[in-house]
Amino acid sequence: MRCWNLASLTTVFNDPAFTKLDSHMTQSPAGRWLDLAILVFVNFLWAAEFPAYKIASETMDAAAMNVWALLFAFVLLLPFLWWERKKRPMRGAGRKTMRSAWDFVLLGLLGIVPSSLWLAWGIARSTSANASILSLTIPVMMVLMGIVFLGERFTIPRGLSLVLAMLGTALISIEDITHASFGGKLLIGNIVIFLSGAGSAFLNAYGKVVLIRFSELEVLIYSYVVGIAGCAVWSGFDPRPFYLASGYPWQAWVSVFVLGAFSWGVAMVLFFWVLKRLEVAQVSVSVYLMALFGVFLSVAMLHEKMTMVQIVGGALVLAATVFLTVFENAQKPAS
Repeated sequence: MRCWNLASLTTVFNDPAFTKLDSHMTQSPAGRWLDLAILVFVNFLWAAEFPAYKIASETMDAAAMNVWALLFAFVLLLPFLWWERKKRPMRGAGRKTMRSAWDFVLLGLLGIVPSSLWLAWGIARSTSANASILSLTIPVMMVLMGIVFLGERFTIPRGLSLVLAMLGTALISIEDITHASFGGKLLIGNIVIFLSGAGSAFLNAYGKVVLIRFSELEVLIYSYVVGIAGCAVWSGFDPRPFYLASGYPWQAWVSVFVLGAFSWGVAMVLFFWVLKRLEVAQVSVSVYLMALFGVFLSVAMLHEKMTMVQIVGGALVLAATVFLTVFENAQKPAS
């Protein structure tokens, strides 16, 4: 029996023969449903990260927490990059240019740092309810940046799907909306949360530009190096910098490891693989699934009740995601 692991799967995904057939696979029913299944799984992992963030943030500053989470992800992904290079040693030849270095600086400082550090910093100076509402803008910004950076089309079906998913997420988060406050005291926190969402959108849209020349592992690992450096500099101004690591409880370290291994590790590798196959606009709507999984986890772990309004909202989000991921691809001619 042949044994598969993340390294061998990554090698297969980036093999020239696989890449040549990739567009045709995306057009096939099996390929479209695979994309959908991966996006659902990725958003489940991202939704499950919030308890880990909560536990770690009780004792760690936001900057230190993200330094260690990104560092864990970097260390875990590095052997797979080595495996990828070993299988295809000529990959990357001639691409070590200033433009490439600048691309990773942009992804790290404008993508990784805002989406990790700024979000935690902003929520601490605002509210989780405000963050839930402001997160509704992330897919919209992804679509706009896809148009700017990649020249993607904004069609009526995509616009309707985006509105449908946004409406569904609003229904899921109706309680957060009713408790939201955008008063002057929370203005700075709200602005930073919004900018962190813009960073997430930039990471996804501009990341697809860089994926044209680099593999998923290369984009993530090189960007993480810059992100770790940025968070480390920020942490240096905190009362307890990241390098004063002794004294944290084991629960905090387990939570940070979970964030690094699953949120910044497995989830991001899978997401970037799908992003390489689909357009940013198609992937954007799936981000709203995080709100749906957040409710499911609350029901399962905290025994909260799911209302009929939330069920309807979840159905709208899922329908919009299925349409853009599966059926819009079916309408495209195979290349």
